[in-house]
Amino acid sequence: MQVEQQPTQTFRRNPFEIIGECFSIYGRHFRKLFLIALIIQVPLAAFGFALADRLPAAEDLQRLQASLIGDPRAALPGSAEYSLEGAQELPEPLTGDEIVGFATSMAILFIVTLILQTFASGVIVAAVAMQYATGRIDVGACYGRAWWRVISLVILGLLLFGLIVLMIAGFALFIVPGIVILALIIYWSVDVPAVVIEGCKPISALRRSFELVRGNWWRTFATITLMTLTLIGFTVVLTLLLSAPLALLGDDGLSETMTQVSSSLLGMLTNAIILPIAATVGALIYLDLRARNEDYDTGALSQELGLTSPT
Repeated sequence: MQVEQQPTQTFRRNPFEIIGECFSIYGRHFRKLFLIALIIQVPLAAFGFALADRLPAAEDLQRLQASLIGDPRAALPGSAEYSLEGAQELPEPLTGDEIVGFATSMAILFIVTLILQTFASGVIVAAVAMQYATGRIDVGACYGRAWWRVISLVILGLLLFGLIVLMIAGFALFIVPGIVILALIIYWSVDVPAVVIEGCKPISALRRSFELVRGNWWRTFATITLMTLTLIGFTVVLTLLLSAPLALLGDDGLSETMTQVSSSLLGMLTNAIILPIAATVGALIYLDLRARNEDYDTGALSQELGLTSPT
């Protein structure tokens, strides 16, 4: 296949330039990047909707709180006088089987979400690389590139789940383990591009990511932090805009089923719009690190994608 060779350029950028370049790519190729993310979000939203009955509702969270805290009146001295007149009836605590069931369902949903999001990120990384190499994006070819290393991407999604759980537990129990896990997440933040572009397997991808980030940890951390703050603001604005029609209808305008469907659609659209931004920033961080460490350019990128022959 004949591929139009794009002008050779460097990928070196500071954190603010990476965010700017991300939105530049996003604006030029919005429809295809949105389509790539939406293809993943549709089955994910369907899976979450099917699992909705097994996830805790508002009243279940109140019962969970009652299970953890118990009756606060039990802490009062035996001689204390209090009146139960007008007092709100405490919800019945959850049973052990219910707690295990809710926790298992939430863990399954979280794991499936991370696996599919990791795979979608790999597809978007391929799209970013392709638009640099050829000036265009072929959705089918991008999915084919990610499917080439689908097992590796699944394993990285599972690893990310484990790291997030350990980081939350570390910060909850003792701050130092949480900081260590956070540092590892930054060191391994470009493992997906290493898999998709270089064809690395999971362990090699983690090692490759560590090598690239080493010496540029603070730069990478600053870029990810800037991206996170940008996404938070973008998500808040987007959620308000998309949820405005539901707010106008009010709680009485929709049945419970329609409310769940509307919430699933809202989450699906929000994620399909947000995911390409985060994945594009990850790809740009990877390209920046390779340019700084290896004098990497679009010519070398095209060769690794198999679009041009080595000279």
